[in-house]
Amino acid sequence: MDVYSEDELFKVIRGAYEEGLKIQVLGNGKHGKKVGVNEYVYTRKMNWFEIKNGVVEALAGADVNAIRKEASEEGLLLPTLYDGTVGGLLATNFPSPLSTAYGKPIDFTNWVRVLTPYGGIKWKMLIGSKGIVGAISRAELKLYPKPSKILTYEREEVVDRDISKLMSLSPLVLLVDYQGGKFRVHASYTKEVMLKGYSVDEGVPLVEVNDERKEVIVEGDDFESFKKVVEVSQPLYAYWIWKSGIFVLVNADTEMLKEAHIEYYTKDQPKEVYVKLKRLLDARSIFV
Repeated sequence: MDVYSEDELFKVIRGAYEEGLKIQVLGNGKHGKKVGVNEYVYTRKMNWFEIKNGVVEALAGADVNAIRKEASEEGLLLPTLYDGTVGGLLATNFPSPLSTAYGKPIDFTNWVRVLTPYGGIKWKMLIGSKGIVGAISRAELKLYPKPSKILTYEREEVVDRDISKLMSLSPLVLLVDYQGGKFRVHASYTKEVMLKGYSVDEGVPLVEVNDERKEVIVEGDDFESFKKVVEVSQPLYAYWIWKSGIFVLVNADTEMLKEAHIEYYTKDQPKEVYVKLKRLLDARSIFV
């Protein structure tokens, strides 16, 4: 089912509440449907947004790529590489390589409106709730001056002192990934910096994204801890973005993580605080 406005979205939510139905609210539906759902509700037709005075106000279905493109044409930057809708961006609150300088989506969001069976709530605390508490309907996000250029320095076989040096130079992006037994660092700056032994390219580095693969997340934010987690779990691929607060592991040995007493969770697994909030804001558990 497609909805076209906040009013229509609320009517669907309220109807599900009164009839005891289970719904899942999706943007474009790219990131997977859950089981046990009576109705899938798509916000992709709620695709309005407006850029004004250095911010963008948008409905949940607004396309993040379209916002980023229009902002760029005005010399502004929406600091995320998320491929989806504003609602999905804020529901997941997942970092991008740009999180090193700009933080997660919650950090560059001024306010968000979330619809529950009882009405709308403006509360940033609900960013990252994975859609289990309510449906994001509208938000205002900060835009930043667009850098005139971005240079990315890359190197394999990195060690702690390399990371410390790159951190001291205030990077726009500091991404470390692991594959094939090697750690590789990608550090982006808005001007040329003096670094020996690095290849240099223009643009922002990307991470491998594939919704089909098995990913787990471990909390942490330093290179030494990242190396330890990789050594224990032996993932096929892994990455860490400085200041994201997490390590992402692909096809990791979760049994070894358990044996090492390293806690982990999946990308679509809500944190305990949202499970508790759900009992208050979604007492009949209509949101799946």
